[in-house]
Amino acid sequence: MKVAVALGSNLGDRRANLELALRQIAARPGVRLLRASRWVRTPPMRGGTASGWFLNGVALVETTLPIDDVLSLCIDLEARSDRRRSRFWGDRALDLDLLLAEGIVADSPRLTLPHPGLRDRPFFLEPLLEVWPDAVDPRSGRPWSAHPTPPGPRPVRIGIPDVRRIG
Repeated sequence: MKVAVALGSNLGDRRANLELALRQIAARPGVRLLRASRWVRTPPMRGGTASGWFLNGVALVETTLPIDDVLSLCIDLEARSDRRRSRFWGDRALDLDLLLAEGIVADSPRLTLPHPGLRDRPFFLEPLLEVWPDAVDPRSGRPWSAHPTPPGPRPVRIGIPDVRRIG
């Protein structure tokens, strides 16, 4: 199954944080990195407590793991980077969000898929379409490319992941 994972960081060496997370995701048995989007620079979300600009991107992986195990992997990687979930949209060295899983709709306290912010956040949708241009919304059956461009600040593309080091 294909799964899109959003990556974000606004603390420390943001690029190094994200590339380390890509390597750790790709190293997990049962997970294979298919593509990684270009990194984009975005301002913090309005209404949150984050103070610095974010570096964001999306990884497309193929996995044989159940979606709950992919979520657990992401939560574990965030915890290892000292992520604290006590602050709403706060500063963080690593933020991982499951955006979309092929054919899966989830509505639980632990996981909502597709991610509820996917159609509202350009820093999610644009990199998603870069790595998975034919992605389909499993709720509506519509291609994500047919959704209108989300409002808000446009992400600024600033570089590509060093996938040679990722695997």
